[in-house]
Order: sequence, then C-alpha cells, then structure tokens
Amino acid sequence: MTTIGLDRLQASIQSNPLFQSMTEDEIAGIAEISEVAELSAGTVFIREGETDKALYLVERGNVEVVKAEPGSGNWLVLATLGAGTCIGETSILEGNVARTATVRTAEPSALIRIDPERMIGDRAFDSVRIKLLNHVAASLTGKLDATNNMTVAAMKNDLETNKARIAMGLFTVNLLFMLGIYTLALKSLNTLVINFGSNLISIAILALMSAVMFIMIKKSGYPMKTFGLTLEDWRGVLWRSFLMTLPLLAVIALLKGVVLYMHPEIDDQVFSIIPIIEGRKVDSTFYIYGLAYALFCPVQEFISRSGIQSSLQNFLPPTRSRTWIAIVLSNLMFSTAHSHLNLTFALLTFFPGLYWGWMYARQRSLLGASVSHVMVGVWIFFIVGIEGIWNALF
Repeated sequence: MTTIGLDRLQASIQSNPLFQSMTEDEIAGIAEISEVAELSAGTVFIREGETDKALYLVERGNVEVVKAEPGSGNWLVLATLGAGTCIGETSILEGNVARTATVRTAEPSALIRIDPERMIGDRAFDSVRIKLLNHVAASLTGKLDATNNMTVAAMKNDLETNKARIAMGLFTVNLLFMLGIYTLALKSLNTLVINFGSNLISIAILALMSAVMFIMIKKSGYPMKTFGLTLEDWRGVLWRSFLMTLPLLAVIALLKGVVLYMHPEIDDQVFSIIPIIEGRKVDSTFYIYGLAYALFCPVQEFISRSGIQSSLQNFLPPTRSRTWIAIVLSNLMFSTAHSHLNLTFALLTFFPGLYWGWMYARQRSLLGASVSHVMVGVWIFFIVGIEGIWNALF
C-alpha cells in the first residue's frame, strides 16, 4: 500500500457515484480509513469465497472479474472494469458475506482500498454507513432488475433456439421420408412414366411434395412470412423480378442462336413461336401445356423455396455460407426428384434453380421467384423453344 495526497484521495472518492451524496466532512472521514494500492498486472486482490470487507475503487487501470472453470484450471472472464468503478460494495452489508468472484488487475492499476470494518462502533460514521447502505440497496435492486431482464432474454433466446431445433427436426424427418419413398419407388416410377407419360407422374409427385411441405410449414409454429408466403410490397417484388429476369431471357435466346449456328443441321429458328405469329395452325395442346406449366411453376417454387430453402436458411446454424448452402441443397434435392425422367433433365433443372434461389434469398418472397420461373419456363419451352435442339442433341 502507498500513501498519496489527501486532496487527491478525497477527490477520487468524491468522483465515484457511490459517494457523491456525501458531505465534505464525510468524504474526509472515508479518506482516513482508505489507502491506495499500486498493483502490477495479474495481481489478485479479491478471492472468491473469502469474507473480507474491503471495498475498492479503481482509480487508474483495468481489472477483471473472473471465475474458475470447474475441473479445468482455466479462468473465465466475466467482466472488465475500468477507472471509476466500485468493486465489492456488498461488503458493507452486515454478516459474513462471501465474495462471489475473484478480481485481478488486467494491467498495472491504482486502487483505493476502503475498510468498512473501521466504521463499526464509531458514531462519526453512522451517517456514512446509512448512506452507503441505501446506495447499495438501490444498486442491488437495479442489478437484480438487470439480471431478471437478462434471464428473461436468455429464456426467450433458448425457447426460440429450441423452437428452431424442433422445426429443423420436423423438416428433416419430412424430407427424409419423401426422399426415402421416392428412392424406393424409383423403378416403379420409371415404369409408370412409360405407361402413363411423364406429365401425369410429375404432377402426382409435385402434389405429394407440396402437401408434405404445407403440413410442415403449418406445424412449424412460425408465421407464413418466414417461409416467403407474403404479399408485402408485392408490386415492388414483381417489378424487380421482371427486371432481374430480362437479362436471363436474352442470354437463353443468345445461347440457342449459338447452338443453331454451330449445328446448322438442326431445322429450327431462334424463336419457335414465329410460326404462330405468322398465322400457322398450332395444335391446341400447345396452349394447354403452356397454361399448365405456368400454373405449376409456383408449386415447384413453393416446394423448393418455401419448403426446403426457407427451412435451411432459418434453422441451420448461423454461418456466413448458410444462405448459399440452403440455395444449393434445395436445388439439389429438387433436381433429385426429377431423376425418374432422365439424368440430363434433372441436372438442367438444377442450374436455373440457383438463380431463383438467389432471387428468393434477396426478396424473401415466393412471389418473385415464382413469376421469374414462369417467365423463364414459358420463354424456354413455348417462345424460344428447345424441343428441336433437345431431340437433335440428346
């Protein structure tokens, strides 16, 4: 312990909130039972479990409040306190109150040590002790309120975490169920495709998957908005989706032009809809298929985005790559569900899905991805047309 000027000691005590209600005479009395400790870094001056009554004010430097981790020998830093901080104010309470944590210096520090035991039995300190007790009681009340608020917040966080785990578990069970059934039935599906056509079988699979996803969403306990099922800012979503899709349509037309240039033997035009524009007769099934495709695009996006991608984005552990993991996995799973048609088609559904997954992650609305899917699908199959190229190359 060292001695410093009385004026400096009284000024340091007076500046602390614990003593600001004290008179000059009371501050002078406190200074008489105080001394300054100049401590090097790492010095322990309060030990957990001890019952000493010393009260400390940090005049200069920083100190750490630490607790020993059971069985490891390591120290867990609970808080770092700087100049002007009061430590151990509960020591002025009656009784042998044990220290609840260990406190050590984090760097060379100057501490003012006040000995409350020297106040006991001295009537000159009665008013000081009463003011300190009132202040400590108010401080403890505030800390109790803060602790309660932190406890409530922690409980809410735990509940939300458990809720997310339950939702992720439900999602995983449903997904494994669907993939298991699909894998077991794959051979039978190939036979059904031959007998009844791929369109009818694909519709049945989509209907089953969408029903399972809808049940999962309803049972998750989360609002529909969490899964992109919202009409908030729908005009803006539609407009942005339209603008974001136009470059993709241009690239698709350009790619078909390049393929036709490289394969002049393919009897086709860049825009297969030209015969319709020129007034040539077209089978009515052309329009029926176009309408059916446009209707089922939102169903496919509901399964991929609302069902799979949203669940992965919301319930996977938070990491920087979580969004892209969700996008890739959702499209990979959805492409797998097309393997009963053929592997090439299943792979081709994967790559445009990455674009719609990215769009959905930006907008968090199923509406935008669905509209873009309809635009691209109608553009590919009914305006640009890929049937001639598909039959020639595959």
